Amino acid sequence: MIRYIALALLAMACTRPSEERAEAELTIGQASLADAFVEVEGGLAAVRELADHKLVLWSQAPDLRFTLDIRDTAAGEWTLVLRNALTDSVLVVDGGSPLTRDPDQRPTDAIFHVPLAAGVHQLRLAPLDADIVEPYTIVAMADIQTALPTVNEVFEQISAVPNARFVVAMGDITQRSEIAEYDQFDRQLDTLTIPFYTTLGNHELWAPFERFHERYGRASFHFEFKGVAYTFADTGDADIDPLTEQWIDGWLDDAIDKPHVFLTHIPPIDPVGIRYGGFRSEQDGRRLLARLVRGKVDLTLYGHIHTYVSFDNAGIPAFISGGGGADPMKWDGINRHFLIIEMDPASGTYRRVDVHRVD
Repeated sequence: MIRYIALALLAMACTRPSEERAEAELTIGQASLADAFVEVEGGLAAVRELADHKLVLWSQAPDLRFTLDIRDTAAGEWTLVLRNALTDSVLVVDGGSPLTRDPDQRPTDAIFHVPLAAGVHQLRLAPLDADIVEPYTIVAMADIQTALPTVNEVFEQISAVPNARFVVAMGDITQRSEIAEYDQFDRQLDTLTIPFYTTLGNHELWAPFERFHERYGRASFHFEFKGVAYTFADTGDADIDPLTEQWIDGWLDDAIDKPHVFLTHIPPIDPVGIRYGGFRSEQDGRRLLARLVRGKVDLTLYGHIHTYVSFDNAGIPAFISGGGGADPMKWDGINRHFLIIEMDPASGTYRRVDVHRVD
C-alpha cells in the first residue's frame, strides 16, 4: 500500500513538469534599482544588466517596446545596449525622432547614449519598415547540440542568405545546458549577422532552466513583424503547461486575422513513427493541434527529430527541421541544414520553404 501511495504521489507531482518554468516567465523582462525600473512589453527580452545609468537587454523579437521609469537620482545620460537586434533597427524614445546606433559595433548590437529626464519613458527598438506589410525572408533551424563547436559554419551560410531578416529556432541549442555551452553559443553568434530568436528544447532542461531564461528570456512568447504573427511555445517536457496554453489561446485570438507561424521544439504528433518523437500524451498533442486549427495558424515549425520532414498538421502545413548539427537520423542523407522561408503576408503566410544543405 505504501508503494502504491508513493507511486500515486509521484504521478501527481509529474502532471505539470513545466509549471515552475511557465510561472517564472511572468517576471522575465522586468528589473529594478532603487531609482530605476524597466519592463519589456510581452516579456520579449532578458534583462542582462540594469546598473547605474546603463541597461543591457537581450531581445527575443524584431520589434521591442519597453518602459523605463527613472527617479531624479537616475536622470542623465543612459547607455542602452540592445543585443540580438535587427541590423537596421532604430530607437524611438517617447515618440520622438529615430535615433541611430553607435557605429562600429556587431551587426546585431544596437548601442545608444540617450539623455533621459526623471519620469516614465516609452522606448521602441525596431526597423523603420516594421509595420509595412510586404514580403521578406527568414531562416528556421533547430538541434545544434553536440555540433556547437562548428555551428559557426552554419551561421556563416545563414548570414549569406540574401535579405534574411532573422532566424527563428526551435530549441536544443546545447547538449547538456552547461554554462560553458551557453558561453560558447554566445561566441558562435558573433559569426551570425542577423538576430536569433529561439525557444528551448529538452536538452536545455538537463540543468536548471534559469540558465536559458537569464540569457535569452522567455521560451514561450509572441511577436508580430510586418504583418505576420509568430508564436513560440515551450514543449521541452514533451507537453505544454496549462498556463502556457492560456497564453497561446490569447495570442491566437489576437492574431486571428493575421498570417500566423507557430514554433515549438517537439511535434505534438510524431509524423515519422520514432520513439519519443511527439508529445508524451497523444491526447495533449491533438488538443494543441485543435487549438491551432481554431486559431487559423498557417504554418508550424518543429525540431527535435534530427532530419527534415514536410507534412500536414490537421491541414496546417508543417515542417520538421532538426539539422543544426546534432547526430542525424540514419540513412536520411539530410545532415546539417536549415530552412529559408519567403514570407508573403499580403497574400498569405509564405511563398515557399526551401531546404538549404550545409553538408
